[in-house]
Amino acid sequence: MSTAQNNITDFDVVVIGGGIAGLVFTALLADLSATRTPALRIALLESLPPGPMAADAELDLRVLALAPASRAILLRLGLWQLLPAARVSPYSRMCVWQAAGQAGDSRSISFDAAELGEAELGYIVENRALRQVAWQHIKNLKGVSCFTDAAPTKLIQDTDNSTITFTGGQAITAKLVVAADGARSWSRQQLGVEYHERGYGQVGIVSHIITEQPHQATAWQRFLPEGPVALLPLADGRSSLVWSCPDEQAKELLAADAQTFARQLETALDGALGRIECTTPRVSFPLAKGYAKAYTGRRFALIGDAAHRVHPLAGQGANLGLLDAASLAEQLAIHLQLPLADPGDLRVLRRYERARKGDNLLTMGAMDLLNQAFMPPLGEWAGMGMEMVDRLRPLKSRLARYAMGQARDLPAVAQPLID
Repeated sequence: MSTAQNNITDFDVVVIGGGIAGLVFTALLADLSATRTPALRIALLESLPPGPMAADAELDLRVLALAPASRAILLRLGLWQLLPAARVSPYSRMCVWQAAGQAGDSRSISFDAAELGEAELGYIVENRALRQVAWQHIKNLKGVSCFTDAAPTKLIQDTDNSTITFTGGQAITAKLVVAADGARSWSRQQLGVEYHERGYGQVGIVSHIITEQPHQATAWQRFLPEGPVALLPLADGRSSLVWSCPDEQAKELLAADAQTFARQLETALDGALGRIECTTPRVSFPLAKGYAKAYTGRRFALIGDAAHRVHPLAGQGANLGLLDAASLAEQLAIHLQLPLADPGDLRVLRRYERARKGDNLLTMGAMDLLNQAFMPPLGEWAGMGMEMVDRLRPLKSRLARYAMGQARDLPAVAQPLID
């Protein structure tokens, strides 16, 4: 890692935000442009970098459901191989059912990796662990300077570059700004990008639980009239809970003692996995969808949650962000092979936007429709629809492969590897 000194102010690309999308984009761009002459100069801005993590640390409440296409990106960077096994849980089956039915009956639908000829449907990965290995990887990359000691306070654009000023007066310039600083993106606001957001009137409650019956490497999800409740399998035998429910119900659930909450959760899951015990505190977050009107403009590009925010019911948020990162890095790497290529060239940025915006909006709309479909008065019809999809094997297979990333126009680095 090159040292970020006060006299180093000129960069080709600056990435604002050290979440998963920002870290993976930085690593991919550095890797794909490694043979460029002169070397690409990249700055990564993250005021709260991930610290060291003890091997026996409690599993963080924030976990990601990663598709095989996302795993392929991490494999190519060598990051997947660095993840501790205790922080990764493959799952080979998914069972979804409607409130009026039971898991495994005619009003449910199940997806099985074996039916698709695949080893796994996806992987539950601890967000903190992935950030930590990605950060350590980036710190060792040549041509990447990490700024962690001060927060940016101002972003000014002009014709040839953008200037970012930090607390304390330090400033850097870059030909391209990549906004990867999340749904409340500071850089998106500084860039003046129009952003539309709508709350669902729902809260997501998360916790890690242990169930009487083993999770069977299966992701379980039941659609209730108030919202979906999901269990994601963890490597230590527990499950990660994500319970989406209206604001008032969430207040009652969060105020209940652990035993009362566990009994209510058993009822919500219709006893599918037997008795439940909570092993961690509960935390909550408001649910909303949002999207930037434009992903690109004069010398900037948005990726990840800075560009779009989706309902977590299918766990697609992190996958969309990783595909954004891969697509933008590939488009830039190809462009930068040209003599005197400008990384802020709007034409190459627009190619990225065309490649990703449609898929992101389609997924956002699908998650929105799915969330609404199981609420009154459509819930009964939705249950019948699941039964029909379960019987229409070609449609069912296509839905599964889309969720896995296989039915999309993937960047080359997201093509699944044989390992």
